[in-house]
Amino acid sequence: MAGYELDLKPVPRGERSLGFPEVFSIWFGAGISIAEFWAGAMLVGVLGLNLPSAILATILGHLLGNTILAAVSLMGYYSGVPTMVLSRISLGSRGSIAASIANYLQLVGWTAVMLVVAARASETVLAEASGLKGWMVYSSSIMLIGLAVVAWALTGVKGWRRVELASAAALAVLSAWLTAVVASSRDLPRLLAEPLVIDERFWLGVDLAAAMPVSWAPVAADYSRFSRSGLAAFWGTYVGYFASSSLFYIIGALSNLLVNQPDPVGVIAVYGLGVPAMLLVVLSTTTTTFLDVYSAAISLKNTLPRIDIRKHIVVAGVLGIGVGLVFPVESYEWFLLLIGGVFTSLSGVMVADFLRNRLAYVEWRDPVVHVETRGLVAWVAGTVLYILLSASSILPEVEIPLFSDIGAITGSTLPSLAVSTLLALILG
Repeated sequence: MAGYELDLKPVPRGERSLGFPEVFSIWFGAGISIAEFWAGAMLVGVLGLNLPSAILATILGHLLGNTILAAVSLMGYYSGVPTMVLSRISLGSRGSIAASIANYLQLVGWTAVMLVVAARASETVLAEASGLKGWMVYSSSIMLIGLAVVAWALTGVKGWRRVELASAAALAVLSAWLTAVVASSRDLPRLLAEPLVIDERFWLGVDLAAAMPVSWAPVAADYSRFSRSGLAAFWGTYVGYFASSSLFYIIGALSNLLVNQPDPVGVIAVYGLGVPAMLLVVLSTTTTTFLDVYSAAISLKNTLPRIDIRKHIVVAGVLGIGVGLVFPVESYEWFLLLIGGVFTSLSGVMVADFLRNRLAYVEWRDPVVHVETRGLVAWVAGTVLYILLSASSILPEVEIPLFSDIGAITGSTLPSLAVSTLLALILG
C-alpha cells in the first residue's frame, strides 16, 4: 500500500484512478450487509409494516439518505481529502478532532459487530455440515475474517480496483440466489397483494431506511477523493449503495415475514442454505468492514497527524477483533446507535456549508480557524435533538416527555438532519 492512501493531503486529479465501476463496486459491497438485513427485518418485526409499505418506505428512505451520502462523496471529489478533514471547514481544525474521535470509536465498534455476526453464521454452517461448534470455532472465525478485513484494507486503491469489481460480481450472484430462495415462498403473492398503508409507522420506516446511508457519510469522501470525475463520485456512490442496501432491506423484511427470522444466521438455519449463504455473509462482511477499518485509521490521523496509517489499519482491525471476542455486541449496540446521531447532524452541517460555498472545496485550503462556533452550535443542536428523539426507541426504559412522543411519530434521523442543516444555513 503506497501513495495518498497513507496521507490526508489532497489527491491531485492526475493521481486519481477510480471510475464509476470501481466507486459503484465499493458502495455496492458496502450495502450488502448484516446491518441492512437487521434494519429491513425491523420494518416488519418492530414497526409492524406489511410488505408493500416496507418496500415503499425502503425506497423513499434510500432516495433521501443516499442524497446526503453522495453529496459528501462529491465533496471528497472536489477537495481530494477525507471526510474528517472536510469537517474542518464546518467545525474548525480543532473542532474536527472531536468528530474524528467519535468516528474512530463507532468504526471500531461496528467492525466488532460485523465480525461477530459473520462468525455466528460460519459456526452455524460448520455445525450443520460437520458437527464442529463451540468457542474455538467461533473465535477462530472472528480472527480469520478480521485478518481478511485488515488485508483487504491494506491493499490500497490499486487493490480495491481489482478486488472490489470481482467481489461485487460475486456478491451480485449470491444476492440474486438468496433473493430467489426467499422469494420462492408461496406466500409472497399474498404478502404483495396487501394494501399499502401510509401512517406514522410508515414514516418511521422511511426514517429508518434513510438512517443507513446517512450513517456512511462520515467515510464517503475517504474513497471518493480517488475518483476521476464528479459524476463517478456522486452517481457511483448513489447507485451502488442504493441498489444493494435497498435489496437487503427488502430481503430482511421478507425473511422476517416468512420465517420470523430477523437476522441472516437464523435464515441460514431455517432454510438450510449452507455454504453459499455463509460465503455471502463472510464476503459481504469483508467488503463492508474494510471501509470501517481503513477509515478508522484515517480518522485517527486527523487527530494525531504523525501516526502511520498502515500500522493503525492493523491496530483498528485488532481492536475490532478483540472487542468482538470479549464483549457481547448486545451490550454496546445501543451506544453505536446513539453515536450515529453525531454524524447525522454533522452531515447536515457539512452539506449546508457545501451548498453555501462550493468554491471552498474546489480550491481546497486548510482552514486557519481552530474552532468554528457556528458549525459547532448547529452540530450540537442536531445531535441533542437526535438523542432526545431516539432515546426511547434505543433504550425502552427511558422516557423523555414530549420528545419521546414526537420521536415515535417522526423518527430521529430526518428531523435532526433537517434541523442541523437549516441551523448551519441560517447561522452562516
